[in-house]
Amino acid sequence: MSKQPKQITQTIIIFAIGAAFLYFVFKGTNWTDLWLKFTQTNYNWIAIGLLISIVSHWFRAYRATMLYQAMNYNISTTNSLHAVFIGYFVNYFIPRGGEVSRCAALSKTNHLPIEKGLGSVITERLVDMVMLLIILGAVFVLQFDVIYNYINTNLASENNSAGSNLKYYLLALLLIGVTILFILRKQLATLPFFVKILDKVKGFAQGLTSIKAVKQPLLFIALSAAIWICYILMMYFCLFALPATSHLTFTQCLTVFAMGTIGIVIPAPGAGAGTYHFAVMQGLLLFGVAQDDGIAYATIVHGAQMVMFIILGSVSSLVVLSKHKQNVPH
Repeated sequence: MSKQPKQITQTIIIFAIGAAFLYFVFKGTNWTDLWLKFTQTNYNWIAIGLLISIVSHWFRAYRATMLYQAMNYNISTTNSLHAVFIGYFVNYFIPRGGEVSRCAALSKTNHLPIEKGLGSVITERLVDMVMLLIILGAVFVLQFDVIYNYINTNLASENNSAGSNLKYYLLALLLIGVTILFILRKQLATLPFFVKILDKVKGFAQGLTSIKAVKQPLLFIALSAAIWICYILMMYFCLFALPATSHLTFTQCLTVFAMGTIGIVIPAPGAGAGTYHFAVMQGLLLFGVAQDDGIAYATIVHGAQMVMFIILGSVSSLVVLSKHKQNVPH
């Protein structure tokens, strides 16, 4: 398949995924009741959440400047922040288009080559992936009973005696799988599929080791942690906006956040429209929040961020265009 038809096919699939999730989430919704929940929301908490979100993006922008400095490009945090806002803004209209547009913005303001900008974005994504895995690990440890009960309820019927032994079966299956991989490791290492996987793992490791090139690697790691702490706090404070979610604890919020982040990672238009709503709704169901209330919360948080990024992204686009005109020789 040539490149253009392949891209068209991928775009159609992405929009189909988003549409399917949106239909599943909102089918049978009582729109009058949903609007009533919107009117009963305390938007002061949403505003606090958005402010924390902006702080997280400032951290992201500042962290990115450290990677640019490692490539001998001195880019201000302000220009980097404008690029971040533009990237998020574009993601709402072009799935996964934010990375390229972010790099394009810096090429206009600071003449940073797009390919080098994309290299720094890849490093950021690798670090973010590690942070997400750490959070998922923490959720698994802190909320194991909740996750297990959820799996046991959904994968095993009440009358099935195997249901109570599900975790032992899963553990046994994992041990058997690891043993087989260890025994056949030499044969598997020659297969093209596993060679590709090993190459990706090596590339992942090389991307992470590139952090050593920054002048202050510890500060880089601290900023990475601060970004994700802000993400979690943003969701936590927004929980107080709705009566139905205001009782949730920070640990429970961590679980909902992890599931919501997975929803955003799934390719879908509108920066996770549909997939984010579904994941957050499912996360809230774990803690007794009704489905309609979960949909209301996800819609408000996702919608508030969308409005924020459309405004900030539009302003940043105008600023970047203005700076680009100033840089163009007359």
